[in-house]
Amino acid sequence: MLADADAALERRFDAGADIYDLLRDRAQAVDAALTRVWHSLPWPEDADARISLVAVGGYGRAELHPHSDVDLLILTVDEPDAELTPSIERFLTMVWDLNLQVGHSVRPITECLRLAREDLTIATTLIESRTLTGSDDLRQELTRLLDEGDIWPSKEFFSAKCREQEARHRRFENVEYNLEPNVKQSPGGLRDTQTVRWITRRHFGTDDFAHLVALGFLTAEEHELLSDGQRFLWRVRFGLHVRAGRCEDRLLFDHQRALAERFGYRDREGKLAVEQFMQDYYRTVLAVRGVSDVLLQLFDEEILNKDAEERIEPINERFHVRNDYIEALSSRVFEDDPAALLEIFVLMSNNETIQGVRAGTIRLIRDSLHLIDDAFRNDVGVTHYFMDLLRAPYNLVSQLTRMRRYGVLGAYLPEYGRVVGQMQYDLFHIYTVDAHTMQVIRNMRRFRYESARESFPVAHDCVSRLPKVELLYVAGLYHDIGKGSGADHSTVGALRAREFCRRHRLSSNDSELVAWLVRDHLVMSSIAQRSDISDPKVIQDFARRVKTTARLDYLYALTVADINATNPTLWNSWRATLLRQLYMEARAALQRGLDTPIERAQRVRDTVDASVAALKDIGIDRKRALETWDNPDDGYFLQQSVEDIVWQTRVVAAHRLDEGPLVFVRNVTGQVQTEGATQIFLYTQDQANLFAATVAALDQLGLSIHGARIHTSESGLCFNTYLVLDENGLPLGENAARFAQIRDTLANAVSDASSFPGVLRRRVPRALKQFASATEVSVTDDPSGDYSVLRVLAADRPGLLARLGAIFLEFDLNVMNANITTLGERVEDVFFITDHKGERLDDPELIARIEATICERLDSVVSG
Repeated sequence: MLADADAALERRFDAGADIYDLLRDRAQAVDAALTRVWHSLPWPEDADARISLVAVGGYGRAELHPHSDVDLLILTVDEPDAELTPSIERFLTMVWDLNLQVGHSVRPITECLRLAREDLTIATTLIESRTLTGSDDLRQELTRLLDEGDIWPSKEFFSAKCREQEARHRRFENVEYNLEPNVKQSPGGLRDTQTVRWITRRHFGTDDFAHLVALGFLTAEEHELLSDGQRFLWRVRFGLHVRAGRCEDRLLFDHQRALAERFGYRDREGKLAVEQFMQDYYRTVLAVRGVSDVLLQLFDEEILNKDAEERIEPINERFHVRNDYIEALSSRVFEDDPAALLEIFVLMSNNETIQGVRAGTIRLIRDSLHLIDDAFRNDVGVTHYFMDLLRAPYNLVSQLTRMRRYGVLGAYLPEYGRVVGQMQYDLFHIYTVDAHTMQVIRNMRRFRYESARESFPVAHDCVSRLPKVELLYVAGLYHDIGKGSGADHSTVGALRAREFCRRHRLSSNDSELVAWLVRDHLVMSSIAQRSDISDPKVIQDFARRVKTTARLDYLYALTVADINATNPTLWNSWRATLLRQLYMEARAALQRGLDTPIERAQRVRDTVDASVAALKDIGIDRKRALETWDNPDDGYFLQQSVEDIVWQTRVVAAHRLDEGPLVFVRNVTGQVQTEGATQIFLYTQDQANLFAATVAALDQLGLSIHGARIHTSESGLCFNTYLVLDENGLPLGENAARFAQIRDTLANAVSDASSFPGVLRRRVPRALKQFASATEVSVTDDPSGDYSVLRVLAADRPGLLARLGAIFLEFDLNVMNANITTLGERVEDVFFITDHKGERLDDPELIARIEATICERLDSVVSG
């Protein structure tokens, strides 16, 4: 009976049946099954007066999704006796045999009351109930006693529910836009609507949103938003349960694709079907959260503070502060002076004692959004207000976030409004474009604080020196605003940023700076991660692009804020080190003057001389140092610091190769604890398959490789350094046992690299499978002319570097240097390679075969 009912419900669901009818009919189907089982049992003749079967919780509301919990209360007058107990036990056994997700309790009324007093969750469950079979008198008596007021009085219930919701929102970082949101628990999800209903039921005796309109707590438009939002989320949750075949509230990537197709979304130019579906989802939860926030604030004013003494602080003829919340003095304040729609946020950003906006004023703001038209956007007073907001001392991000939630920011900046809820279907970006933008500006603000000096010392110094920090915020607002346009988002964003600057009457120099920052906001991270930043020419070319130290400060701050706001896992100690190194080298080049670059050969001579001088202090003279180095390639003295050359020379000079390979593990700290990496130095005789065997062994050790510096001396001795981090993106720490394990494993692997066991066979993680995109490979010449640059953009997978190493061996390629970058589900790896003669690749046919082989081998892993 249940299977037939579920199949019929699924057919109706796909046919577009009303979702509330489906939830109610699912509950009725379960009702019928449970009552049929109940009545099949041998109950005593007087059972109806002594016991009843009660649906509670969501099932009690008759809102039952395909695999939701079926919460049951077997309610009795007294503790069950020998006559009732056998049938109760048999009933529960039979119910479990139906494969329903049952949560049950067997309690007399007195026990229900006692537990309700002690536990808010139990009290909440019991206020949503209906009798399935047996006398309804028992449930009505329980409800009457619960409603009398001494069990969770209205004020206590409201306060507890607000704390509960705040804690739940914190678990999701207070954002609606998680990459794989929980339809039920995330901010703006179904639990938010349920919280409103519970509070309404406890205080007003009704859980019907329509009654809140009659009571003046909801407008007709808000009621429609809340009801439509709830139905949309119900439909998504119903679809999740059907697809997963179990209770599943997480909107995982594979479910997102499937539901987008099931709901009729189709790919179109510039936006995938799944992105359209998720934008509708995100905009729905934003609307639900907005309405529920206003309701809870109104409830706070009505339930908690109705009789509280009021404190009024005048501000001007339009606004005052009532009990720490700003309030409009008239319902016509925005009609009479539309610019006040921005003024209110400027006032809050200049007065840190204001805690927020009164609920009635929030509603007034939303009702006045129609006033924001082109005339409003071009009004001199309005544009001054917006720039004043960006220059204000307090809570800028809080005000921008309020503007976003109330609809003001999207109306004032229509280009921003278009990206509200705009997701990017990958693991790299964990927030929607608009939420990411707020995070970027929040990071920029954090850099100003003294506490940032420890974690982000360079960014702190940069922001402290900026002559006009508001220009940084404008660049932050616009850097990703071109996403979803179908064109290059940096170019589109720069054009829109320039228009913003014109409208806000910024100078030509300021406009050019903002447009350049938006257009080139990815350049610094790209060069740090994909180029050989030890090459003086790379630094000189970057410095010429930046032009001034002030522009460098702006770009560095934007870059670091952007990376940290994109995905917390992207900012690791090694990426911090690379960016700082690029910043410092470029700053030195700019201060030295772009017309006086340091030549490559001069850099090599300077490093050799400095290393020889330092080695002399520890007893190694120039002759012995040169013999130890054995005439390595110039890259060794360009890519390694003097400090690294000194300690490597010391350990190599003391080692005999007939004792086997030398493996030395060392932590390298940067300017602060959050920078640096663990260096694994390998000194051994060069041999075929050495790179592949090394990276396979490091992969087996669970280490994340972020860089490789490969140097071979004249007689074939390898001075190879691998830069690794742990699973938390940090150096390994001083762990003697771990270091010993690394030394032993790596030494064994490279002792006979030709027989290394091959690539580890590990399952491709679930999330990565959803983003399996085609591998892209390109081979170009390095600006220095010494080697070729092989770039690989591919879906991440276990053992990727080892597979690439095997391909390098197959084509007899030498890896001279490597930058390894993982961006969510994608890797962007750069290898500086030569052929077996040590020369760059110049055979187009060979290059084409290499590119085709890498694509074929890597793509077969994910597809297989």
